[in-house]
Amino acid sequence: MPQPFTERVITVTRREYAVPVDPAYGALHAAVGKAWRAAERAYRETAGMPENGALADNAIAFWPGETEIVISYETDRPATVAVEDAARVLAAHDRLLGRQSAPYAQLPAAEQQQYLASARSVLASLTTDPAPAPVDAQP
Repeated sequence: MPQPFTERVITVTRREYAVPVDPAYGALHAAVGKAWRAAERAYRETAGMPENGALADNAIAFWPGETEIVISYETDRPATVAVEDAARVLAAHDRLLGRQSAPYAQLPAAEQQQYLASARSVLASLTTDPAPAPVDAQP
């Protein structure tokens, strides 16, 4: 006999961008702006939205606190690796191997773009079906 209900499991992923707050002076507006732009860029990428598309009023949240300001968004699908996170991991790997001397955030924009392109390529290779293995004609 069929069940009179449907069970669903939904995973919510919350991505946060925290900006430190100096108790005497507050948070730097430049840091808050950079964090907001990073959150917006990541949200658009996650949601598959165009760069200039309108965001819903509740898409990104702003949480002021005593020690930090948190800018966040949530998605209700399985977590995925953001391209920028993958680029940071690739750069960190190169730094550990001695191929890179500076952390990702301190690299020139052109080098960051190279890491982003590599990250996109790696992530694309993980999400595409592999080509079938060649069949050897010999017995």
